[in-house]
Amino acid sequence: MNRKQLLNKFLANQCSAEEAKLVLSWLNEDPTLLDDLISENDWMTYIAQEKNTKRSGHKLVKLLLIFVLFGLLFVFSNLSLETTSRFAQQPLPGILQELYYNPLSQPKEIITEDGSHLKLEGGALLQVRIRPELDIRHVRVLNGKISFAVAKDPSKPFIVESHQLMTTALGTQFTVDFDSESNNVVIRLFEGKVRVEHTDTNSEDAKILKPGQQIWFSEQSTMVLSDFGNKLPAKQSLTAAVSPAAIRTKAYTYPKTIHQSQDWLQLEETSLSDIIQFINHELDMPISYDSLMVRHYRIRGRFRKQHTMDIHDKTQLAESILQLIVEVNPFVLQKQHNTYVLKPKK
Repeated sequence: MNRKQLLNKFLANQCSAEEAKLVLSWLNEDPTLLDDLISENDWMTYIAQEKNTKRSGHKLVKLLLIFVLFGLLFVFSNLSLETTSRFAQQPLPGILQELYYNPLSQPKEIITEDGSHLKLEGGALLQVRIRPELDIRHVRVLNGKISFAVAKDPSKPFIVESHQLMTTALGTQFTVDFDSESNNVVIRLFEGKVRVEHTDTNSEDAKILKPGQQIWFSEQSTMVLSDFGNKLPAKQSLTAAVSPAAIRTKAYTYPKTIHQSQDWLQLEETSLSDIIQFINHELDMPISYDSLMVRHYRIRGRFRKQHTMDIHDKTQLAESILQLIVEVNPFVLQKQHNTYVLKPKK
């Protein structure tokens, strides 16, 4: 594949992580590579608009225009000119995906539309798809180490995809370190709780991380869960220190209308909001829903459970409760990115 074919593939958002990194290195050196992929009329129209707004940064502006025309927002960060940096940070309307790349050695922080803080280490490449109207907040790590401080929203799970792993959080702090060359992934949790599983929906292998725990994954092995004190393979070792204050979690207290024994779970006229929060916190199953949609609905039911619940048992119990919810209420259940979405029945 020649350079022009790869550039077209990149603009169509069809590149692999390795191909995207190569294209980004080309564009960082010479943004004029894409000159022949945009019509002269479109470019002259945009230049006229830019002259009216008196902004500089010709190369970066042209690069951003190309991505707008192809339906992809490309935010090229940390350039030397202050005016072009301000322009790059302005959101462009009608874009479904944003691509962030940190070409420098020092970290760069971005704030997503939902108020989550993401810190990109040098060389990190990230695709973000977060909008208030979306059911799920979705991020894809294409390369490098990224720290997440997720804005708390129990009704909208925050999903981070990294190679073959999918990390789901509701509001928490964790890091994802993905080496696109070796395809190794390290996930570390500092606050809250996250569910980590394979992107393959047929895989039943899932793990729940608690503060102070980490997962290491390679294509040659399954997910390995351990504490921070345990050493990772040398190539994937992380040097960041963890302060005791950063490792904390808040216990969840479920409503008085929910009763548990060793063998049964009993719901007594429990609101759907309380039930969904119970599923989120106690059964480790994130559910996306509209809080206004479910606020007037209640259900009661009795469900058999195991004495000791592993992640598979919790998933089965959560699915049984959700099935009852959609059977007796005007809702439907969909599955997106290994996460359930509760929607009104049409």
